[in-house]
Amino acid sequence: MKLSVKNGKAGKIHIYIDDEYRMTCDSNFWFSEKWHNLKEIDNEGLAQLEGCVNSRRAFLKGSRLLDRRQHSKKELVTKLLKDFPEEAAQYAADKLEQLRLIDDSRFAEAYAAELYERKKYAPKRILLELKAKGIDSETAKNAVDSLDKEEYNRIILLLNTKYKSKLSDEKNINRTINALLRMGYSYSDIRKALGQVQCESADGESYE
Repeated sequence: MKLSVKNGKAGKIHIYIDDEYRMTCDSNFWFSEKWHNLKEIDNEGLAQLEGCVNSRRAFLKGSRLLDRRQHSKKELVTKLLKDFPEEAAQYAADKLEQLRLIDDSRFAEAYAAELYERKKYAPKRILLELKAKGIDSETAKNAVDSLDKEEYNRIILLLNTKYKSKLSDEKNINRTINALLRMGYSYSDIRKALGQVQCESADGESYE
């Protein structure tokens, strides 16, 4: 089969097989590999070329995704699988990991801190979220252990801020308890904190 190319915009190389468009790659890849010296290609060579082009494109897309924010390795592979074969997606993630652009330990620490500070999740819930991102148990535990954990005091804070207006009746109190449970706090700590906040509120009112 005849192998030919045409130059595209922004450094793109359009690849043709027997004068029919087949795929596109970037010029850096094209001229750094063996393919640019070929004028003919067989079915086996074409399959290899397509695999290499897919892997290269997956790598470039993975790099762009990491420019926007950190990802776990599993999370990145999952996103790449939407556009590329599994082999290409895995190759891209492996290469990005080798280049230290993916680091599950670094990601776990940053994500754990974000969930702890922004969403106010308890360590138990953070562990579940990290594992859902594909972080292994040991790495997830190390990330959570690095947090300055004050679960009971955080419940008090949430009850005095975010949920302050939700403590006036039993229905809303139950909703608040369920919300805190979903955030990973223990039922015993929630009830204890709720009792303290209600007691402090009643004492405050008695002095008015």
